[in-house]
Amino acid sequence: MARSVIGLDIGTNAVTVAEVQAGHPPKLVAFGQVALARDAMREGEVVDGDAVAEAIRRLRGEVGVRRGGVRIGLASPRLVVRQVEMPVMSRDDLAGALRFQASDLIPFRIEEAVLDFAILDQYQPEDGEPVMRVLLAAAQQTMVEALVRSVEAAGLAVEAVDLIPLALIRALSATNGTGGAEGIVSLGGGTTCVVVHEGNVPRFVRVLGSGGRQLTDAIASSLGIAPDAAESIKRQIGVTSDPTVDQAATAIDRPLGMLLDEVRSSIDYYRNQPGAAPLSQVLVTGGTAQLAGAIERLSALLGVPVLLAQPRDVLTIADIGFAPEELPRLDPYLPAAVGLALLDPALGPAMNLVPAGRRPSAASGRGKYVAGGVAAAVVLGAALTIPTLQRRNELDDVRQETTDLQDASRERQAAIAELAAVEATQQQLESLQGQIDTVLAADVSWAGILHEIAMAMPNDVWLTSFQGQVAVAAPAAPGGTTATTATTVPGQALGPSGVLQGTVTVQGTGLEFPSVAAWIERLSQVPALQGLWVPNATSGTLGDRDVVDFDSSAALTDEARSDRAEERQGDPR
Repeated sequence: MARSVIGLDIGTNAVTVAEVQAGHPPKLVAFGQVALARDAMREGEVVDGDAVAEAIRRLRGEVGVRRGGVRIGLASPRLVVRQVEMPVMSRDDLAGALRFQASDLIPFRIEEAVLDFAILDQYQPEDGEPVMRVLLAAAQQTMVEALVRSVEAAGLAVEAVDLIPLALIRALSATNGTGGAEGIVSLGGGTTCVVVHEGNVPRFVRVLGSGGRQLTDAIASSLGIAPDAAESIKRQIGVTSDPTVDQAATAIDRPLGMLLDEVRSSIDYYRNQPGAAPLSQVLVTGGTAQLAGAIERLSALLGVPVLLAQPRDVLTIADIGFAPEELPRLDPYLPAAVGLALLDPALGPAMNLVPAGRRPSAASGRGKYVAGGVAAAVVLGAALTIPTLQRRNELDDVRQETTDLQDASRERQAAIAELAAVEATQQQLESLQGQIDTVLAADVSWAGILHEIAMAMPNDVWLTSFQGQVAVAAPAAPGGTTATTATTVPGQALGPSGVLQGTVTVQGTGLEFPSVAAWIERLSQVPALQGLWVPNATSGTLGDRDVVDFDSSAALTDEARSDRAEERQGDPR
């Protein structure tokens, strides 16, 4: 019997399991889903581990999931996925090289990260050596471990933590018969996954921190009802028509438009990359994909066919407890869990972000190495020769020793004179190294700050300018140092106890004044910033739309420092 694999998708609103038996085509032998307590998960990350574990235990009981290993998925805006080009090398060498470069690619400390990668393909540039295209994924270890602990608390072992975007490719890539690049959009409850692949090879991956939960909250706010009731009414939009449902449809019109516009912006980012293949179509999945009008609106924004994904087209469905006429309603919920359980490399790459300390040992026991043959013993003998001197020779020996000591003393004096110049050079080098350490103490990860701001800022706010400034303790080289995005100010000192002194100033535009308030609330939670305020906000227009232009500034915290100083301390040079 073919081996079966269990995929477990822990979403914002529900936990979904799929057991898939390998084959051509693969067979779905078990499937189930249970609701998850509200706010147990937020933006793909565990908030209430006990609630997540309880939902998984309930799912095990209802579906009969066997004890053993499962593959779980990760989809969070804080998940970093980058495509990089590297010289052709072995996989072991590539792992070391990527870990060395990762500190420049991810917005958090490399010591706090879990990394994995997949080699996508290899090509020969016209004017260079062969290179490999590599997909690098990184997540904070605390985020991954919280997910793993919740599953283990439910009595299951975690074989792998894969990326939901890659699972979507494996579950749906075989449905693309049009050629070219294909987009997949999973409109989930708290996150939206956007991935573009070309022949099952991922070319673009992004996870947005918004989804159907924002639509539900908009209905609850408009109607003044509980979120559970709002979720039920949301499912009636386009199905029934009464004043309450019509009001709910009006309430979600704007947040739905903003969500779809974020998807369009992500797809446009892929399209604008050099050498990007034309987009042939986009498949949508997830609970929010069933919302009336969503597919049509997204198709109008993208200018390509947008279709509801049909994962059952590439699966054989065993008796999973659903009548044949009920199977179509499973389509939006199948791809993530099924894709996690599909491990055929021909369907697309897979990754494993389980921290190394939690991975199962390759061997269950500890072997013993026994040397055969006769034991050998090495006997070290020391022969001491003690010369016997005659009294008449003692005086000559003393005189010779005195002469030797005088010669050695002259040689040492000459060596000391030669080393004087070396010592002076060494002192200069140590002085320069001290200056470098001082400057690196105030080195700021501007890319990390921009990434944190982009992840935290409201969807209805965009920036028009960004300026950063930081003080350093040592004087800069003549002329100072400037950049288009940040300025290093020479001749000033760090604050007490080496506290970083710096500021960030931005100009932005929001759709309305509450957008500015949301900016203040969300950006105040960014660890690298403190004392954020908006000194000026004025009404304006953008085209035919009323907007609010505002200025905002904040001081930098020690969280804004880069890792360059730590990396230099670990450099054996």
